[in-house]
Amino acid sequence: MLKNGGSDLDQGMSGIGTDLGTMGLDMGYTGDLYSTFITPWADQSAARTVEPDFHLPTCYASVQAAPPGPSKASAFSDETLFFMFYSSARDALQEIAAQELWNRNWRYHKDLRLWITKESGTAPSQKVPGGEQGQYTFWDPENWCKERKDMTVLYSDLEEKNTPAFVQGTGLVPAQSVAQQVQPTQRGSFQMGGL
Repeated sequence: MLKNGGSDLDQGMSGIGTDLGTMGLDMGYTGDLYSTFITPWADQSAARTVEPDFHLPTCYASVQAAPPGPSKASAFSDETLFFMFYSSARDALQEIAAQELWNRNWRYHKDLRLWITKESGTAPSQKVPGGEQGQYTFWDPENWCKERKDMTVLYSDLEEKNTPAFVQGTGLVPAQSVAQQVQPTQRGSFQMGGL
């Protein structure tokens, strides 16, 4: 056994003077031991039932499941929603974040590829043909912060969102699969926070 200890690692791992047959091992078994042998110090009757039987208390059956993702989005900060939007491209999370940002009066500028909004308490914007000119707050994804800028915004440059992508339900339910009556927004007014 000492001579083979260096070349045969399985025999070298067993202690000298220990009869493995007394530990409940079938020495003629050629398969893996992990399915039948827990430890040499365990009672062999315990080897048959590795996982104990359990009973689920009835109080756990009455626990309400957590609300689905779209309903949780209203509790997130703007920064969290922007993270969801920019980090989950072409995913349901991106659409959920966009939907909640829209609900908070943020609008996606298609040409600039930025989210913009009017802050309440800023100077009123001036109407121009097809849009508005004034001070807007936009989300800068490069520096990960909100910045203000005087700019002219054309209504045609803004992403329209007449229907939500997901409706409230027991999970992510696409709005296309649910018959809804949603009134389209008027294109003649740029409705944002505080206006």
